[in-house]
Parts: sequence; C-alpha cells; structure tokens
Amino acid sequence: MRQGRTTALIMLGTIGGMLIPLITWHVREPARFWGELIGVTDQLADIPLGWVMAFLVATGYVAYTFWAVPFVRRTAFEPSMLKVLAIPLAVVTGLLEELVFRKFLMDWLDTAGVTWWLQILATALAFGLAHSLWSAFSRDLSIIMPVALSTAILGAALGCVYLASDRLILPAIIAHTTINLIIEPALLRSSLTGQWNNSSDDTDASQNFPSSERTTPNPN
Repeated sequence: MRQGRTTALIMLGTIGGMLIPLITWHVREPARFWGELIGVTDQLADIPLGWVMAFLVATGYVAYTFWAVPFVRRTAFEPSMLKVLAIPLAVVTGLLEELVFRKFLMDWLDTAGVTWWLQILATALAFGLAHSLWSAFSRDLSIIMPVALSTAILGAALGCVYLASDRLILPAIIAHTTINLIIEPALLRSSLTGQWNNSSDDTDASQNFPSSERTTPNPN
C-alpha cells in the first residue's frame, strides 16, 4: 500500500513537472510545436526505415526488460489505477525526453559540427546518466550501473532511430512512449520495493492505489 501510494505520487509529480515545458512550447508556438518539433509533417511517409527501427527498438527493449526484471514481466499488464497513470506518464516522458535528448541536443551538436556517431554517443551517455538517478529509490547501489548501461544503449538506439528518420523525432517519440507505457509503473515499483529479480509467484503484484484490498500477500 505504501509503495503504491509513493509510486503514484512520483508519477503524478513527474507528469506535472514535464507538462510545464510542453504546454509552454505549445501555447507560444503551436504550429512550430507540432510541425518543427514533434515532426507531424507529410515527410513521415517517406521514412520507412525510421519506422521499422522504432518498432524494433521498442519491442527489443521491452523484451529485454521482461527478461532482466521478472517483476515487470509479471505485473506489466495488470489493470490498476497506477497503470492508468502510466498512460499520461508515458506520453509526457516520451515527448519531453525525446525532444531534449534527441531533437535539441543532437541537433545542437550537429550545428556545432559534431559527427553523427559522436552525437549518438554523447546523447546516449546523457540519457543513461539521467535515467540512472531513479534507481536511487531502491537504495541498491548494485543496480545503478546496469540501469545506466541499459538506458544508455536505449538512448543510442533511439538516436539511430532519429537519424534514420531524417531527424524527424516522431518515430522515436512513439517508440519511447510505447516502452514506457508497457514497463511502467512496474519498473518504478520494482525500484521502490527492491524486487528487481524476485521471481517468486507470491510477490504482491496487485499493489494498487488507493485500494486496501490485496489478492496476494506482500512479502515486504
């Protein structure tokens, strides 16, 4: 119950914080927001490689997460209020993180004359570092490096999607959003409970909020 409420509060805070810049950009220049930033243009039909790569990255990373974190695999598709919150969370994180780490940062490096593979490497490292911070919730130092490495690889893959899409960010946004929609909130809950590799069938996989009803005992 406590972890469910904490997870919900973190998700709500993340949604609210990330909505601020997105709403600000949209209100100021809606046409530029959807066209130049998000990439909703006629050119989307001309980037089949980008769409194929986006699909492969999303399915590949979800499959890896299911393998690496059994708790996520068991609970990813269970209906709950937390899963409802995961929908806006997936959208805002997919939008803002792809705009920041791929659209803004990679385009800035490109303008500065940095070669394409260094653009991917730099943004991947930044992406991995940023995402390693949430693993601190688990208070388990042994998980920080694997999280940083796996998300850095994801960042590099999304960078490749961005370049394969002729620097239209929408395919990368959709891939990122799909990943988050499937693996959250289970991945966040696993960091709060420390259930990274707990494969026991009696793990409480129905720890929703704000209901106090449980269908299985909580080992914590």
